[in-house]
Amino acid sequence: MKRRTGMLATLGGLLAAVAALWVALPHQAPTDSVPGATAAVLPRPAAVLAVPAAAPAMRPTAAAPVDAVHELCGTGRMPLRNAGGAGADAFENLPDPLGRLALQELRERLVHMLTLGDARQRVAAWRLRQPDAADPAAQTAWAAGLLAEAHAGGDAQALRWATAACGHTEHAPRCRRDLALARTRAEPDNGLHWLEWAQEAGSEPLQHAAWLGALRARRWHEHPVGLTAVTQAALAAMQPVPPAYLRSRLARETLGHDAAQAPEGFAWLDQQCARQLGDCAQVAERMAGEADSAALLQQAAALGQQAGWSEARLQALAATTQAFHAQLPAWHEAAGASLACAAAEPQLAHVEAVARRGEVPRTR
Repeated sequence: MKRRTGMLATLGGLLAAVAALWVALPHQAPTDSVPGATAAVLPRPAAVLAVPAAAPAMRPTAAAPVDAVHELCGTGRMPLRNAGGAGADAFENLPDPLGRLALQELRERLVHMLTLGDARQRVAAWRLRQPDAADPAAQTAWAAGLLAEAHAGGDAQALRWATAACGHTEHAPRCRRDLALARTRAEPDNGLHWLEWAQEAGSEPLQHAAWLGALRARRWHEHPVGLTAVTQAALAAMQPVPPAYLRSRLARETLGHDAAQAPEGFAWLDQQCARQLGDCAQVAERMAGEADSAALLQQAAALGQQAGWSEARLQALAATTQAFHAQLPAWHEAAGASLACAAAEPQLAHVEAVARRGEVPRTR
């Protein structure tokens, strides 16, 4: 009898402990009665809402961390789990329907839309479809498809974007040379194409031909943020227009591709100018007057210095490039800032403005 009484006392103690633990733990409402509810998607109510003060059975415990609430531009406000860490990327803390999954679905829609477009848009779709670097066979197949599309379309910008494929071919220099030559045929009045063809041309006669092409060129256009502009225009044409925080996130990715496409051939041009100063002054004048990018304008200033331009003129060119860099929007902010309209909208407006008028605004 004493043994049974001891066992009951022990069991009673265990039940009391379990009951106390149950009261102290936050509870999640059942999802079975809510159509389409999914426990993996919905946040726990205790993590979002404060516990009612009138709960009589609640035992004082350590407060659960309350998720930070951030603005999602174009969607609303959303609590983000673990968003307060220093240097944390708030986008990564979004739940799947709003974060990575939504971005992936939007990217797939974008690629499909671009595939149905013109020559430039089709090459942009290929750029967005680049496979993982860990799969060399897939990279090789992707490069072949991208190059075939670019050469078939004959668009000068698309041919320039296609140089990203050359590193995955058997002969990268020949690949780049063929693309640059195709660009000189597509836009013979754009001096940048002749510079980049000269960069790849291996013989003196070919480089001389490139120099003559640069002398005849009436335009010096890099088309900065070109890939980003094409993709953002396609996103803006979707109905309904995707939320700005997602469009801004995609712009970050494509701007990385654009930034990697820096102009080539400047060193070769400097060498030519050292030997033919008179012709170099002509190139510098046209480049300074027609450049649509800060990089080309800086190169024009370097050539102008060789040609003996005044210090006042050189300072004016430097001030123009400095003004462009000063008004660049911030692309790396504290956690959550890139999701809000205060950050996303200036970023998208900057891309649209550069696509429309270049990095060097001029009165036409």
